[in-house]
Amino acid sequence: MATQRDVNPRQLVKLREFSTQLAQRLKEAPNLPNEPTRLAVRMGTENYLVEMGLAAEIVSLPEIARVPWTKPWYRGLANVRGRLVGVVDLQQMMGREPLSADLGLQLLVLGEGLGVAAGILITRAFGIRNLKDLRIARGACIASRLGAQPVSRSRGHDTDGTGPA
Repeated sequence: MATQRDVNPRQLVKLREFSTQLAQRLKEAPNLPNEPTRLAVRMGTENYLVEMGLAAEIVSLPEIARVPWTKPWYRGLANVRGRLVGVVDLQQMMGREPLSADLGLQLLVLGEGLGVAAGILITRAFGIRNLKDLRIARGACIASRLGAQPVSRSRGHDTDGTGPA
């Protein structure tokens, strides 16, 4: 696992600036006039849109303390600003290959409103996307089940073709 000492200091500054800007936009998002927005992130090779109410912040991956006798997708506990957060590899939980530390992982910390202190491993955050600016690819809607909760996924891209959906 990469430590902060292994990371280029300029990358840390850029990540901090991006995280600060994103945190500000996340705080302002509920006050926007009914614009359907989502946080765009990448996990491995796949892109996802996360509802704004689910995300609290994105931080560089802190040191993770393993927890014995847990599932392989539960990476352990991390200290995020004095708060213990369970770290989950959602890709591995869905039966895919685990995310590698070589990918420069980040942690998407879930909002406290969910009632869980958890975070999801991501490989990149793209920022906030307005759903009105996204186009869904034809024939790309897939419905699946993860546990008892239905999950819908659509493939698409920004209208300018640069980002995920």
